[in-house]
Amino acid sequence: MRTFKFLKNKYGVELLIDIGTYKDITNYFFESELHDTDFYELIFFAKGNGYLELDQQRIEISDNTIIFISPFQKRKWFLNKEDVDSYFLFFQDSFLSNFFSDKLFSFRLQFFYNKTKPLFIKVNDGLFIQLQNTIQELINEIKAFKSDSEHLIRALLYFILIKLNRVYAEQYLLSSETQNNGIAFMFKELLQHEVTKIRNIDYYAQRLGISRITLNKCIKKQFGITVSEMVNEFILFEIKSQLLYTKLNINEISYQLQFSEANHLTRFFKTQTGVSPKEFRNAYQNGSSVI
Repeated sequence: MRTFKFLKNKYGVELLIDIGTYKDITNYFFESELHDTDFYELIFFAKGNGYLELDQQRIEISDNTIIFISPFQKRKWFLNKEDVDSYFLFFQDSFLSNFFSDKLFSFRLQFFYNKTKPLFIKVNDGLFIQLQNTIQELINEIKAFKSDSEHLIRALLYFILIKLNRVYAEQYLLSSETQNNGIAFMFKELLQHEVTKIRNIDYYAQRLGISRITLNKCIKKQFGITVSEMVNEFILFEIKSQLLYTKLNINEISYQLQFSEANHLTRFFKTQTGVSPKEFRNAYQNGSSVI
């Protein structure tokens, strides 16, 4: 599988953001072969026809669709390229997190690293036009780069991300809070990096220096689910990813994800999905797309 790397010096100076229209996107971007990237992506479709397989979701693409992709999310594009008008916005985490001295910034946004909610929204014409205008300001600023441009670019990007986080949270009945409840965001980051090795909730509570009860309250307030449910969501996502995108057998996946026995993984998977890992993999391989 190919991984596309962020081009830091595309504009002659090191800039950890890239933005443009469909005409600026090289052919790789809408490939139907499995691939991923090492940066964050927002894709704004003013006009679109087709669909995207993004990890374990199938996203139908039509006018005013906005898609959110986190680093290393696997995807395949199935688009009618003759019927596409889109804008893209790419950035690396440090472009904002270092500036705001907040390494959790990307984890505060509901649409990044979300394992269960749709990774897209459809918006009305008014909001899409507003976003288009802001994107055009970003494009103009990058093309006429000045000594203070990076500050303005960050401000415009921040505006877009917070605006979209509010809309996304409203559409999917989530909290749009990004500044409070830091424990919830730290837990989300820990899960993203460690859930394949450790699923013990007490471990995470100790890492965060709080009780299990307090952790549960924080997660329930921010994400609307319990700690156990969130851990299960993350580990289920990892199992599905291994089933869909590797040739590992159930024993190998169980070992990799720290299940003591393969039948424990199978039981967990069937409890969560209603089907066995084998049935899930077979359905995908037989053309059921994303389950």
